[in-house]
Amino acid sequence: MNHDLAYFKKWYENRQTREQLFILLLGWVLVYALFSFFLLNPLSTQQRYAVNEIKSIKDQMKTWNMQINALNQLSYNPLYKQWLNQHQVLSHLQSQHQYLMKTASAHKWHQIIKTILQTKDNITIAQIKDFPEAPYNPTHLAGAKSNIYQKKLALTFYGNYFDTIAYLQRLEKSLPTIHWDNLHYQVAQHPVAKIEMELSIFYEKNNS
Repeated sequence: MNHDLAYFKKWYENRQTREQLFILLLGWVLVYALFSFFLLNPLSTQQRYAVNEIKSIKDQMKTWNMQINALNQLSYNPLYKQWLNQHQVLSHLQSQHQYLMKTASAHKWHQIIKTILQTKDNITIAQIKDFPEAPYNPTHLAGAKSNIYQKKLALTFYGNYFDTIAYLQRLEKSLPTIHWDNLHYQVAQHPVAKIEMELSIFYEKNNS
């Protein structure tokens, strides 16, 4: 090892000054390259990872801010307010239906059902005809007893096709025990049609 160093020193001293400077510069470049590769490269990798993490967090925060702003703007949107009002009305009607299922009063049945039928959007109710309630007896057996009752109604109203579909869907949500007996749809003056339908509503009564 010492022999190699002595030989290199002798060889180096015999070089011209310009060559010595070039060799010295080349040595510094080699040392710096090794230093950068073994020491700075891991730091550089960690730095890139940290930068990517910061960017990811900033992007996530930006997305959250956009969602929060969208929700804030939504609360002022007329369509959202209209939907909210309809949702509140539907919730109220469903609570009425739950109350209806627990009561045995035919008068309350009559009033609440009419309230639900008359809750409408762009629907004109012409007539609601109700029939007396009767025990539900699908087998038509004489003397059969049941605490399930059926109330039939005949309904006539006017509306266009899409409003009619929305109205029927609302009735199904408000009165889950509804059954459509028949429905007649006839265009009166386009796009308004006359709709005649018969429906039955089933409910349970405590006869004790």
